[in-house]
Amino acid sequence: MSFPLELLSAAVNARAEAWERLEMHWHFQPIQPNHGKPVVSAQFESSKWLAEIMIWSSGEAELATLRLADDRCVNKHYELGSRDDLGVLLDELLIRAAGQRPDPSRSGRRPLAGKLRRRRTRVP
Repeated sequence: MSFPLELLSAAVNARAEAWERLEMHWHFQPIQPNHGKPVVSAQFESSKWLAEIMIWSSGEAELATLRLADDRCVNKHYELGSRDDLGVLLDELLIRAAGQRPDPSRSGRRPLAGKLRRRRTRVP
């Protein structure tokens, strides 16, 4: 499976109003060849948060967040199979940036076109 990396910028830009409400600035890095496994990334920044999303052509994705008030990091790994899976990842970032905690039971109820796997890494 090859995940369409150009979906990242379109999906992020489609949520521009939400990012602006949270005073988040964002920018993209172009698709890089990365030794035969192309990757694309987007960085987000506000006075409260830093975040980065990286997606590889294999559908693997990483969401890294840092809350500046207390240096709390949450890093998650995803396996994206569709545009809907990318939407779940972006929605989680929006929820965190709004100061809320994602509801783990909610994502389990939402039908996903692809396989979405999360692995959480916390740094104290």
